[in-house]
Amino acid sequence: MSLVSATRIVGGLREYAYRGFQQLPLVIGSTSLLFTIATGSIAHANLALGMGLLMPAYTYALQLLISLVMNYFFAGSIFWKRSAGDTCNIIPGSSKTGPLDFLRKTNLDGSVPSYWMSSVAFFIGYSLSNAIDSLQTPANPGSNEANHEKRNTHAVTVIVTTVIFSLFILIARFVYMSGCEGSGAGGITLSLLSGIGAALIGYGMYTFSKQCGARSSDLFGILSQILPPSATSPKPIVCTAS
Repeated sequence: MSLVSATRIVGGLREYAYRGFQQLPLVIGSTSLLFTIATGSIAHANLALGMGLLMPAYTYALQLLISLVMNYFFAGSIFWKRSAGDTCNIIPGSSKTGPLDFLRKTNLDGSVPSYWMSSVAFFIGYSLSNAIDSLQTPANPGSNEANHEKRNTHAVTVIVTTVIFSLFILIARFVYMSGCEGSGAGGITLSLLSGIGAALIGYGMYTFSKQCGARSSDLFGILSQILPPSATSPKPIVCTAS
């Protein structure tokens, strides 16, 4: 393999990694919508609804509010603006047909927060609320103790992996795409605060979905592991003369 070919492969992998990372909200939202259509899951329906409707509205409202406040009290400041470039756009512009245009911190476009931050934070808040609530939900009377322990192990595993996943993608976002969340420390702080607000909305959305029943709001199928013994016991068979 020539050096030129290896360089092209590495460059292509880098571009695919950036594209997958920047379009993560679309992947999560579309997957939830697919599960909703295929299984009728209330949990996935609420997740898709939140990422498809609530988070765009939440992000747009915050961008308008922050723009008004900053232009009034800090006229001429730019710390609250986001950097331009294809890296910051979940859906690239139709006029861009060439290779990935990586982050340009010198060009600014719009106010924080980004939809990426809001939607990912919403997903994290919903997922953690689901796992923690499942861990704290008591077992049904007469349920299998082994299945209850398995449920707890599953819930703890989901909590740990969600925290690790969240830290990984957020650190990567602020290290490699920091300009997408604000061109200064103040802008990054505003993005983080808006992310906390989105995570709280995710918690509220999960709480709302619980009104339909704990099992139907379970995104990971944790509560389905604590069925009563009658659900798994063998059924009697009666033979009759034909």
